[in-house]
Amino acid sequence: MAEATSPASGLPDAVQNTASVIASALAGGGNHLSAPDLAGSVALSAHDPLLVACVRVLGADALAPALLYGVAAAPADVALAETARDAYPPPPEATAASAWSHWGLAEALRTLTGRGVRETQPDAEWVAGEPWPRLAHRMAQLAPLAVPGVESALATGAAKRPVDLGRGFVRAVRRRDWLQAAGLGRWLALIPGVPTTLGLDAGLDFVHHMGAAADARVALHVRAAQLMRVTAPVRRAPA
Repeated sequence: MAEATSPASGLPDAVQNTASVIASALAGGGNHLSAPDLAGSVALSAHDPLLVACVRVLGADALAPALLYGVAAAPADVALAETARDAYPPPPEATAASAWSHWGLAEALRTLTGRGVRETQPDAEWVAGEPWPRLAHRMAQLAPLAVPGVESALATGAAKRPVDLGRGFVRAVRRRDWLQAAGLGRWLALIPGVPTTLGLDAGLDFVHHMGAAADARVALHVRAAQLMRVTAPVRRAPA
């Protein structure tokens, strides 16, 4: 007798397929997503718990086209993101990555809709004190929060460590860790003070060429970074 397939077993593929749809929207001129587009990308109903979990994993990136192009989010996308936010509140013992991901999704919704009260930000004091290799690892995990308009202590802290994030980017490329490189490249596209000698634009092209086919999240982060490089003002250096 065959074992039933757990919903969780389909989550990695659902995340990949949905990230691919979002990356295509970022590269395609700002056509924002709708729930049928997302659902169709993974062959699921917009109300399927698997798709809701997928959106929670992607966090604020579920709304990235609206955020990065500065357009209104489709109502169906907002409803789906709200369902994901409410279905998976972080427990008290949640990791920093999980807590920040939840906050980012909630703040993206608030930014786009004007509804709700801004939630308390999780701890970000570690951004100032982490050794650069550990900082690179943690900040790459939180790349969906590297987006104009979503102000956070993470972005403020990152703006004080451009050289260390650049070191992390170079190391990730050398290690062929394309997802980490793409995530760090996204932060570097947002913050001031990035050395021109880093060659960020060429680096992003290379990361996309090498890693996007195997991981749609690489494509998503690189497309977001490239879009910020040409359309969004760089943050001011912190005082």
